[in-house]
Amino acid sequence: MHSINLSGHILNNYNTDINIIGSIPDYELIYKAIELFSTKNDELEQLIVTDNQFDFRTEKSRKRFLSAVYSAFLNFNSDTHKELLIQLFNTNLSLQSKQMILFWQFSFTNQLFYEITKNVFIKSYFSGRVSLPKDDVVAFIKEIILQTPELKDLWSEITINTIASKYLTMLKKLNLVDGTSKKTFKHIQLSNEELLIFIYFIKTLEPENTNVLKSKYIDFSFVSQDSFLNKVKQLAKKELFEMSYNGEQLKIELNQTYRGIN
Repeated sequence: MHSINLSGHILNNYNTDINIIGSIPDYELIYKAIELFSTKNDELEQLIVTDNQFDFRTEKSRKRFLSAVYSAFLNFNSDTHKELLIQLFNTNLSLQSKQMILFWQFSFTNQLFYEITKNVFIKSYFSGRVSLPKDDVVAFIKEIILQTPELKDLWSEITINTIASKYLTMLKKLNLVDGTSKKTFKHIQLSNEELLIFIYFIKTLEPENTNVLKSKYIDFSFVSQDSFLNKVKQLAKKELFEMSYNGEQLKIELNQTYRGIN
């Protein structure tokens, strides 16, 4: 079982949004909702709930979808964070880039998704394992409950198993794992564009952190430190940002707004 340190976390940091997001059958709807938010954020509720632009069967399901998208993906820790997501979805993104942005954004906004990903998925991925058993995710959630007793009365065995299943379903829909009953790891390799997006994200979320290598999200790039450094140096040569590295500390100064590589 993975060891974790959850000191300082409060009950409100944990929710079951994973179940809702994992149950959305077509993630193209999420991408479209974020694109609409990027261009017409004041009209998003009207477009989805009132006008039923996505053709949901009931008003209840429309409201449930909109609430989940706001909670999971349109949830920001600063105006700069919000502006970055809007900039990203106003550029011509590939499907893989959209998938990675959803993965990162949900990791930033959802404490439970972040902790499962960091302590189970990414650790297992870097360890060289072939598959990610549901039992590993279940065991980790139970460890969280042990350290957060308030959850014990809220999350039944069925809830825990559902969260674990929907978590793995999300990873498959985001093209990070393969398989049906048994989820196997895919080789995750960020494009230059995606690595640049990742750097913008962590610089935006941790403006006080002067060493990118010490970011709490650094492993979410799915590359080793040496490889990360090499890739950053290549991007810096394209004058996408300023960087300096002294053997321990990696400093990056970004351009004011994200404009992509092209």
